[in-house]
Amino acid sequence: MVYYIRFLKPPKLQHGKNGLATASALISITTDLGDAFLAEDVSLQAQLIAGDTNTVLQKKDLLWQAGKRELPVSIGPIRFGLKNQPIGLAIGIKDASSSVFHDELNDSTTLPLVMSGWSASFGGSESATAAKLVERRFNLEEHGQLRIWEETGNNIARHIWDAALAAVICLQSAITNSPSSELQKLQSRFQHGTNKTLRVVELGAGCGIVGIALAQMQPRSAVILTDLPEVNDIVSRNMRLAHLAAGSSVEFQVLDWDEPHGDVFADGLDLILVSDCTYNADSLPALVLVLSHATRRSPDALVLVSLKRRHDSEAVFFELMQAASFRIVEQTAVSLPAAYSEADRIEIYGFQHVHTHT
Repeated sequence: MVYYIRFLKPPKLQHGKNGLATASALISITTDLGDAFLAEDVSLQAQLIAGDTNTVLQKKDLLWQAGKRELPVSIGPIRFGLKNQPIGLAIGIKDASSSVFHDELNDSTTLPLVMSGWSASFGGSESATAAKLVERRFNLEEHGQLRIWEETGNNIARHIWDAALAAVICLQSAITNSPSSELQKLQSRFQHGTNKTLRVVELGAGCGIVGIALAQMQPRSAVILTDLPEVNDIVSRNMRLAHLAAGSSVEFQVLDWDEPHGDVFADGLDLILVSDCTYNADSLPALVLVLSHATRRSPDALVLVSLKRRHDSEAVFFELMQAASFRIVEQTAVSLPAAYSEADRIEIYGFQHVHTHT
């Protein structure tokens, strides 16, 4: 499993004597669910960044030690001339070969064990304390930088989950027509004609990383992100940051699986994305019903499911899908980095509905 730098206490600017100031924060390094801490020593670096840039004002080396649950961070003092502009705090793995953190999301071999974190800006004309947010910045092969904000609270709906990273890797492989892609039906979805728009819906989108990544990578794609109202603020923030591919669009619509589905599926769909939505066995019947409804209106749609098995009850999802006449048409797995040089397996499945004729 990969780990994520999280701000337990967001960065704060503390003014001292002689016009100097110090930035402080409290961080942790945890799994996507926050249920385990990184249990090995890792060299980190904290960087004070000028506003929304990559200009490093100051940096400080840190050490995360196995067995710890948190790490205080203090960097400064900041010179008088710098305290009048907003700054940000970025923390990531120390890399002697680069002054900027690079979290590569090209394939599973380039992904770091620990995801870097950027704070919201603070100081200057803004609040002395950063908002309770953390940003991830991923480099996509040939498609620029993917910037995704998460909330720092305990609500897992507004966090990035491991299976989402694997889904982005698989989508990128298919979109770039990589020979290593094992998902040929998925690959064929991205080879549509010049004037055809690829229509995509993501269920349980959370902060929106998978659907937004697709819209950045695939020209002429119309992506609808769906989830409960509570994710609206964070997903809207991420949509504003997206550098969309030519002719592509992304929007958010509220979709409660237990409520009428409205017009989300009004247009014919080519692809339905489902990432890390099988962990809650109680919600699985509703999820499968939504998928059944969507494929009735779009019978040729491919359902791409990425999941990380966390308990045995997730097997119910496959039973429900089979009972609803879905069959697995292709599958693969992505091995993400894990502690002690091990690997964590993320499963990827392509489903299609089996049409019955009477």
